[in-house]
Amino acid sequence: MKNQWRLLIALLIVILIVIFAILNGDGVPISYGFGEVRAPLIIVITISLLLGSILTLIVTTSSTRHDKRELKSLREKIDNQEFETEEAIKKVRAQYENRIQTLTTIIEQNKNATQESPVVQTKSDYPDGSHPDQS
Repeated sequence: MKNQWRLLIALLIVILIVIFAILNGDGVPISYGFGEVRAPLIIVITISLLLGSILTLIVTTSSTRHDKRELKSLREKIDNQEFETEEAIKKVRAQYENRIQTLTTIIEQNKNATQESPVVQTKSDYPDGSHPDQS
């Protein structure tokens, strides 16, 4: 059904173009600077339409190429930044893991030192000078 509508619309457009061509069959003078030519108006309109289409195609193609180059450049930049970010994350992670390992070692050493020599608290260790065992 959808294709039938497209066919019908295309047929109507062709009929309108044919009617337009029949109505504009009169000859018109075309001056191009150093000479003059007579041609049917429909030919002049058709050639103008084709030249405009070609010019539009050239402009959009060059613009599209420029946009594609810029897009490619930006994608490469993003890839490089992602790589640099991943490398920075790995470096920071390694630093933190190293620091955690160092702190774990220090904690273990302190725990072992505490177990080997228990701390005896004296009166001077308490702010008010009183020992909890002495009441």
